[in-house]
Formats: sequence, C-alpha cells, structure tokens
Amino acid sequence: MTGRIILLRHGQTFSNIDRIMDTRPPGAELTERGRGQAEDVGRELAELCEGRRVRFVCSIALRAQQTAMLASKAYAEAADERNVPVEVRVGLHEVYAGEHEMSGSEDTHREYMVALRGWVDGDPEARMPGGESYTDVLERYQPVLEDIAAELGSDEDVIVVSHGAAIRVVTTHACGVDPDFAYTGYMPNCRFTLMEPHGQHFGQWTLKRWADTDV
Repeated sequence: MTGRIILLRHGQTFSNIDRIMDTRPPGAELTERGRGQAEDVGRELAELCEGRRVRFVCSIALRAQQTAMLASKAYAEAADERNVPVEVRVGLHEVYAGEHEMSGSEDTHREYMVALRGWVDGDPEARMPGGESYTDVLERYQPVLEDIAAELGSDEDVIVVSHGAAIRVVTTHACGVDPDFAYTGYMPNCRFTLMEPHGQHFGQWTLKRWADTDV
C-alpha cells in the first residue's frame, strides 16, 4: 500500500451553468445537481478507498466546502464509518481570472484557453490580464500538498476538494504530466486526479488517474 492524494473538483455551481469565470472566494454555491454530484462521488470514493484511512481537505471557496461536507457524509454512510474529518485550508482556491472575474464573454473564454495552455506548458508569463500565473498558483498550493504528503500514511487517502483549472495545473506540475494531455483533459464537476507521492519531491509524484482515465 502507498499513500495517495486525490484532487477532487467541486460539484456544479450556478456560475458553472452561466459559464461565468467565478474564481475569487467565496464564490457561487452548489446547484441541486451539484449537491447530488457531491453525494454520488462520496459513495464512489468509499468504494475506491475501501480499507484505507480517509480524510477530506478543501479550499476556502463555498462550493468546495459544500462539496467536501456532502461527499464526506455520503462517504461515511457508504463506508459505515462514524466520522470522516474535513479540514479547510487556505491556498487551494481557483486560479484567479483577474480582469475577467465574473465575466462570461467569448473573449473571456478565449483568454482563459490561451492562459491555460501557458500554465500547463510552464510559461511563467501566461496569465489572464490582472490574474495569476502558474507560478503564483504553485506558490500557495504546493506547500499545502507537500505538508499533506509529508504526513501521509501508507494506508491513507487525502481527498482535496478544489477547482478545475487549479487541479489540472497543479497535477501537471506535481507529476510531470504531458502538457498536451493536460490541456485537452477537461476535468468535469466532481471528477478527480489521483497521485502517489511515494516520498518523492513535488514534480516527481506518480499520476494514477485523471478524471475517468487510468494513467
């Protein structure tokens, strides 16, 4: 057995429905569908993590906290466990969209796709106007994951509820994922990446799953 870190995207939000670039916490809440997705993935994770110790960590965004609470409750019920811890951690929020925050325009989505390509390619200059670069994201996100990895038991899974772009960018740089794969590999609501640190440095972790693809 080896310890694993699962980066789980939150459930559907009202901003997702409207295709709005909602990146600054607290952000929109879950829709009814999003709540159902969180409960469903909690039961799915109970099967995936059977026989292992599990805890949840989540970003400060409202949608991530709601997803973590609903998923952990469904997990506990499916796994017949009394309590599954949930911890809120600073630094795990979405890549900030800058001047495009709360915009749903076509220009916004074009700018996002250009920036995303740069983020997964490792271009330190790539960002949306006024927004974050991939190095900005890693500066706040990577230390949290390294803390988790340092404490990770061999029979433990830590489920980190976070955000789509951040998950793709961080997983890419944690595991050396092919940028073309990361760029085209959309992360739907309540899907996840699964990484095994194996005691290695960030950047040398092993990717085992990306959304619904085993790697």
